[in-house]
Amino acid sequence: MAAEPVEPLRVQVLGTVSAWRGEQRLDLGSGRQCAVFAALAMRANRVVSREDLVTSVWGDNPPTGASGSLYTYVSRLRRVLEPDRSRWSGGHTLVSAGSGYSLQLGDGLLDVTEFDRLRESANDLWNRRDLTAARAAMDAALALWHGEALAGIEGPAAALHRKRLAELRLAALERRAEIMLAAGDTTGAVTELYRLAGAHPLRESLRGLLMTALHRVGRDPEALEVYDETKRILIEQLGIEPGANLRRIHDEIVSRRGATVAATRTPSLATLAMPDVFVGRSGMLSALRNRLVDVLHGSGAAVWVEGESGIGKSALLAAALGDAADRGGQLLWSAGDEVGRRFPLGLITSCLGVEARSTDPRRLAVAEALRTGESGDDPLVAAVDLLIDLIEQLCADGPVVLVLDDMQWSDDASLLVWHRMVRLTRQLPLLLVGSARLLPRRAELDQLRSVVSTWGGDLHTLEPLDEAGTAELAGRLLGAEPGATLLGLTDSAAGNPAFIREIVDALVRDEAITIDDGIADVDDIDTEGLTAAQPALASVVTRRTGHLANLTKDALRWAALLGVEFDLGDLATVMARPASELIRAIEEATAAGVLREAGQRFAFRHPLVRRALYEAMPVAVRIALHRQAAETLDEAGAPVSLVAAQLQGAGVPVDAWVTRWLLANTNAVARRSPTSAADLLERAIASPGLRDEARETLTARLVRVLFWLGRDPGVQARAVLAMTIDPDRSAEMRLVLAYLDYLGHDNARAIEALDQVISDPEVPEHWRARHQALRVMVRRSGMEDLAASEPDALTELSKAVAAKDFFGIAQWSQSLWLTASMTRRHAEALDHINTAIAAISSRPELADLLLSFLDNKMFTLQNLDRLDDAGQTLDAARHLVTRSNLPSGPYIAAAVHHFWLGRWDEALGDLDSVMRDGPEITFYGLRQHGVIRLLHGTAALIAVHRDDSVSLERHLKLVTDLPDPTPEARDNIDFLLMAQALAAEQRGRPAEALELLAPVFDHDFSQMMLRHQWLPKLVRLALDLGDRDLAARALKLCEAEAAMEVRPARATAAVQWCRGLIEQDPGALLTVAKHFAVVGRKVEHGMASEDAAILLAADRRLDEARAALHDAVIVFTELGAAWDVRRAESRLAPFGLSTVVVPAGPLSKVEIRIARLVAAGWPNADIATQLSLSRSTVQMHVSRILRKLGVDSRLAVTNDLINGRLSWMGNPGASDAGEVACTARVR
Repeated sequence: MAAEPVEPLRVQVLGTVSAWRGEQRLDLGSGRQCAVFAALAMRANRVVSREDLVTSVWGDNPPTGASGSLYTYVSRLRRVLEPDRSRWSGGHTLVSAGSGYSLQLGDGLLDVTEFDRLRESANDLWNRRDLTAARAAMDAALALWHGEALAGIEGPAAALHRKRLAELRLAALERRAEIMLAAGDTTGAVTELYRLAGAHPLRESLRGLLMTALHRVGRDPEALEVYDETKRILIEQLGIEPGANLRRIHDEIVSRRGATVAATRTPSLATLAMPDVFVGRSGMLSALRNRLVDVLHGSGAAVWVEGESGIGKSALLAAALGDAADRGGQLLWSAGDEVGRRFPLGLITSCLGVEARSTDPRRLAVAEALRTGESGDDPLVAAVDLLIDLIEQLCADGPVVLVLDDMQWSDDASLLVWHRMVRLTRQLPLLLVGSARLLPRRAELDQLRSVVSTWGGDLHTLEPLDEAGTAELAGRLLGAEPGATLLGLTDSAAGNPAFIREIVDALVRDEAITIDDGIADVDDIDTEGLTAAQPALASVVTRRTGHLANLTKDALRWAALLGVEFDLGDLATVMARPASELIRAIEEATAAGVLREAGQRFAFRHPLVRRALYEAMPVAVRIALHRQAAETLDEAGAPVSLVAAQLQGAGVPVDAWVTRWLLANTNAVARRSPTSAADLLERAIASPGLRDEARETLTARLVRVLFWLGRDPGVQARAVLAMTIDPDRSAEMRLVLAYLDYLGHDNARAIEALDQVISDPEVPEHWRARHQALRVMVRRSGMEDLAASEPDALTELSKAVAAKDFFGIAQWSQSLWLTASMTRRHAEALDHINTAIAAISSRPELADLLLSFLDNKMFTLQNLDRLDDAGQTLDAARHLVTRSNLPSGPYIAAAVHHFWLGRWDEALGDLDSVMRDGPEITFYGLRQHGVIRLLHGTAALIAVHRDDSVSLERHLKLVTDLPDPTPEARDNIDFLLMAQALAAEQRGRPAEALELLAPVFDHDFSQMMLRHQWLPKLVRLALDLGDRDLAARALKLCEAEAAMEVRPARATAAVQWCRGLIEQDPGALLTVAKHFAVVGRKVEHGMASEDAAILLAADRRLDEARAALHDAVIVFTELGAAWDVRRAESRLAPFGLSTVVVPAGPLSKVEIRIARLVAAGWPNADIATQLSLSRSTVQMHVSRILRKLGVDSRLAVTNDLINGRLSWMGNPGASDAGEVACTARVR
């Protein structure tokens, strides 16, 4: 008899945490057990690590038995959730995964995810103004709540979830009230809003909605009472006034309640909307205010204001002239529209109030005359004369301010009247103001503009707001200072105030803005998820591009396919047009604020601008155009990255041409962008039409790329094993799977898999050797105390020597090298690694393992301060790579070596080579994830010293998603920790910097980490914060490391440095600086000199301090360490030593390259991009170059001058000149 189907598990967390199967409610157990279930439910279908579960339930300081209790709770929950599950079954509901657990739930079976889905659906329907459906979706979302979320569950995670969900529920209730109000259910909205506002008196948005609802039902006094109550509560409880939005609602209600005709002989005939927020334009505002003062004193003038749509013309005029009637003038104001152009004199008669219902006899008479046409032979001329007479009569009553806004829509006859009125401004108290858009152009408006100029009037052209103006406007709209991400979004408005308002309002509607500590920003923005902002931006873009020429709009569509930035040549290629034909289109798009220049390329003002244009095209059209562009670019010889970007766009299907291209080019793509390669390969493999041979090859490549990126390619590796008959490929995939077991801390399984391969006679020898190497590493990682295992390693080495087992000799010698290195016996470590190298140096099949040993040797030589010998070892490693045709070289080891030598440009070049060769060196050294952290850590450390924030953020971001580091990976994490700490110090957070360096104090975190090289920095930070106890701890740790050095080396120098800082002994620091200068460690030389200068200055030994500062700045300048120069000078500034003049010397290699590019006319931004430097670093180098060449302008830098300098000084960098000059010509 078949078993009955099991009802799906249904879970509730929006109330008391509960679970059901069908109608049966399950017993989830005690408070803590239920808390574990809740933590799993809140992250359903995702793996929650045991560590996270313990922290969620018990907090940061769990009891000793927390892990054991967790196992118990999970076991009990499994019995409750799946009572029929056998002890040997993996189960289907609460499953183990990696180092954690996952609660598996079907779609629609967890109330909180349903709440999110329905709420988002309601918001989307609201944005599309489908009010009935929006109300139904929001009601359904709110009906899922049955009390306080996670009711009765204790623990820090539950508290955070409870707070977040309560805020989301309140926002949903607020949105429902907003929907009710828009749908006309005003009475219901008032009732709901009174309840919500009473429960949440500090939530201004609710109070604003309530005031609006009361106003709509005619209960204005109540609405104003709500405002007064809110103001009182905010002042009493928070000490703040109501925000800008609430004040605006209050002012609108007040103005509409008390709207009366101004007591002037000729009232304003238009409703004048004064701007609630107006920023910038101070010069124009002042000029217009002065003109208003003049006309009120009897002197007229004409003013012409122009600018693009939304640029703020009307707001400027309202801000400057809006109080004219209050000051005794007559304000006449009207704005044109497209419909009005069909009615002759429509704009001017509207402005003057000439209509049949007028109570002014003069206006009534003119209206009657215009209606009957009884005014002469030429009705138009007669009508114009009548209107001019009326204006003269009005001016006789008193000063007149006459404003015609949006004159681009004016009828021709009104323009004729305005033309005549310009002359009257010389004789009458008439301030005549006209405004118009720049586009579309009208010849008649150009004539009026010229007339204003001819008659001595003012011409004002409104330019876009600058960055400061944009930030101020956004800030005043939100009542908080805008953050960087928010400002990035408002960049798409290109300084247009109306568009800035639209984007900010849309983001507010989208609930995308959070205000934290007075900063308003969009956190972790995902432009794909901005439901309200995107239509607003699309509207902005549509209006900005609607008037453009067809060729320009066509070019923008193709440019949107190419990305946010694009090259004119690439655009011409995909459009099949000469570049010369597109110049005018690009210029027009740039003038319209859609595009901007980006060095040698062009770019959209903001990614969202490009997205709005991109999504305006139907999906099918986008796919076809991407496919066409890819093949066209490939045929034109475009870079593979550009072709790959087209194939990634819009899901281009994998056809025969795409397959051939992928097979030929994905390795090249992976070298430039592993992430893009992974995306391309995953899409291709998912295509049903891919041939088996191609599928196997591309899946194997995907395995390598995913592994390099730190992801889990286990599924793909197993798929390759199921397909392949190639022994090399099979061995490679088996090695990947064993390594994944090792990364997952399942050493037993890894050893078992490795042993199977090692004993397999079909496995190629070079792959067997790699498996053996990994086996030694896995076995070693399982030993808790390597030093205690040293006798066993010596015994094993003796056995290997006796058996003439070259591989055993190599591996056990390396194991002894590691132990000696950890205990800082570097001379002994050198002997061990030399033995390992000698054992396999004649074995070509082990060349990649030999390369790893040479890396180890460099590490040891560096610790012995034998930097020249380390350089020779690096040369030997490079020779090995060439001789053995290895896929990649010792780039990371070289980068670290060059870092300490101060050859940072070479270090960055080495690191760039790693990124290019990354997926092909997957198995180099068998330390991938540690290598990746060291790679990005070194690059980030250079970036922070050079004040290159863009590179710094890029490298720090690239390590955030890596899995938890293995012990070997932690050995290589120190550069990354220091980069993060220095970045915190740069931001003025020294305490945070010290916190980030906490692992340096933990010996168990990594036994191999060279703590002493960072401890002086840590001591300085501690002393700056007044924490002498922490500084003393650091010194003690450094002394312990130095005591282990059999031969005094780096740790000994670090001890002297730390002690000198603590004891304020400048002599000790000068000795340390001199030592570093002698051995060639430039970075430490500069920093020790800086610290010595501080102590000397504090001791009033200013000449010696100046000399030490001079040494430090010389070093920092050579390194391009712009931030270190600033830090050193700011630290010395209180002693009057803030300026250091670096004497002219020979041009360095980097300076020669920069000088050549300056001579070729390159701006600093392009030089920075070309040489992978920050702009501030390039700027610093350019200043030094000008000083060394004896000129005061970059325009004076010529190749002849550079060559003359090189020739005169016999500069060793002269040989680079030809290469750089050639580069400049190519560009």
